[in-house]
Amino acid sequence: MPDLTFHGLDIGRVEPGDDLVKRIVETTAEEYPLTDGDVLVITSKVVSIAENRLVEADGVEVTDRDDRVADVTGLDPAEVALIYQESEVLGALPIARIGEEVLVEHAVDPETAREAAADFPAALITDRDGHLCTNAGVDWSNTPAGQMTLLPADPDASARRIREEIAERTDTDVAVVLSDSEILGPGTMDLAVGCSGIAAVDSNFGKSDLYGQPKVGGLDLIADELSAGSALLFGQADEQVPVVVVRGLTYDDGEGVYNAGGLVRRAIRQGIALTARLKAREWF
Repeated sequence: MPDLTFHGLDIGRVEPGDDLVKRIVETTAEEYPLTDGDVLVITSKVVSIAENRLVEADGVEVTDRDDRVADVTGLDPAEVALIYQESEVLGALPIARIGEEVLVEHAVDPETAREAAADFPAALITDRDGHLCTNAGVDWSNTPAGQMTLLPADPDASARRIREEIAERTDTDVAVVLSDSEILGPGTMDLAVGCSGIAAVDSNFGKSDLYGQPKVGGLDLIADELSAGSALLFGQADEQVPVVVVRGLTYDDGEGVYNAGGLVRRAIRQGIALTARLKAREWF
């Protein structure tokens, strides 16, 4: 089995309208030349900035609904407006209420952590074109003051465009995965929001395990696993490593991140129903 390696790239600060592919091609040519079969995992944030998916908060039209939701959640009304424009809102999580103790426990500066929790009291659970995420990917971090970034309009299309342009400029066949940080439990983990040239899911359901028994698992979320591994090099602050080259992985060809919107809705409805039945059996 070949070695699996993750190599982070500092491509410099990207500004709106920059040629992101040129930055990647020039950086890899100098320090880590691309080879066929490499997978480039790229933060959606840097793609959004290059595609000029930034919005001035002061220029966002806020409705009465946005004000009401902001009042309940503690989110900025302009942020709420963008979230509703970008997605369907399914629910909310009181982040500060349920996770502040953990955040403070693991913070570099506990007081700063408390302030951050106060500034981020809740998150909206959203369905953005079949992709379950918090706040529709609308984000204030690592952007100029007063601005928010949106996810790429079509992350799969962005991944495909980057892949095709890299092939044209380097004659190299690579796969591309776009990743974004998501709230999972008390912290965050990077998950895939778009991909091209690689199957996002490894379809081995029912494959026999070491003892010859059909394995219930096997639907490995390859694109998500690559995103999570790359996040160890991305960092979440000022590391400036928005691109990771993964080398040595054997994978199937494919396009796009799995659309889980309908599955999520069924899971919520059926999960509530099953929980109600379980509790009824406990009580009666």
